[in-house]
Amino acid sequence: MAGPSRPRQRNPLTLPVDALDNLDFDILRELMVGSGAYLRNDRVSLGTMARAVGVHRSTVADRIAKWTRIGFLGDWTIDVDPAALDLVGAHVHFASRAQPRERALHLAALVEGVEGVLSFDQGWVGVIFMADSPAALARTETLLARILEAERSSRMVDTAVDYPETRPFPLSPLDAKLLTVLLRDSRQTPAGVAKKTHVTVRTVERRLERLRTAGVYYVRPIIHFGHIPGVSFGLLCFQYSGGERGTVLQRVLRLVTNQIGRQVEAPTRGMLVIHGSARELSESAETTASVPGVHDVVLRTFLGETEAPGFPAWLSERIDRQSRASRVAIPK
Repeated sequence: MAGPSRPRQRNPLTLPVDALDNLDFDILRELMVGSGAYLRNDRVSLGTMARAVGVHRSTVADRIAKWTRIGFLGDWTIDVDPAALDLVGAHVHFASRAQPRERALHLAALVEGVEGVLSFDQGWVGVIFMADSPAALARTETLLARILEAERSSRMVDTAVDYPETRPFPLSPLDAKLLTVLLRDSRQTPAGVAKKTHVTVRTVERRLERLRTAGVYYVRPIIHFGHIPGVSFGLLCFQYSGGERGTVLQRVLRLVTNQIGRQVEAPTRGMLVIHGSARELSESAETTASVPGVHDVVLRTFLGETEAPGFPAWLSERIDRQSRASRVAIPK
């Protein structure tokens, strides 16, 4: 592989074509997951991704620039564990009959606590949202069902049920400031975050390391899955018994080679983001269903997403509230 001191040569694979190929998906998988078990919880360098994929860092940079240019990659943010803030969260799929559809999607995105609205095939709408209590979560779900005119719904993720042992995490006022800054743009360097929070770079690094180790947040690029012609993206959901999780999940991950993201790995359920043609998505679902111990396999094909403009402010308030409730002092 060419070293940094050699002249940069244009790789024909990096020519600006508005399409995605296998290398794009390899880089995307490394960007979102890497070698870990879930989403990344830290910024990753171009060099690290390049070494993992086996290309030069300039190739990775070219591909990521292309994603931004064609509207596939948007901003960057963080996902915060609801339980860390003493919240509950859910990802619910609604069989929506609302018309006009776009109006209903935008109304759903304005509901308090809604993080995002996903449009799927066959009339299904996925809504990711948080609330202060299970009762409040149920009220939000009822309101969303009314807006989307959905008589049927299914909770694909319920943090209170899927992760019952997770507890609120003590946050200092500085922790709250750091999370709020990253919520707006997780690409910021420790130096940039330090400048905005008026502390040293070393302090930022130590505090973020503590939060990452505890799984309080994960870095997430905002990917627009419905914007690329010629390729489909699907959400592959499946369940398994708790006692078989280790063997079943590993077998699914080994067989489903077109995955680019592992969204959920709860004690009894998994959720993958996969890519390919409609036939390839269907084959991945069939492969997953054939694994002994797997049941209730559901495949939803992405059509688009609707941003929730009020969520960052809503979550920032909860982050600040948790820091005030914690009343902890952590040495710098």
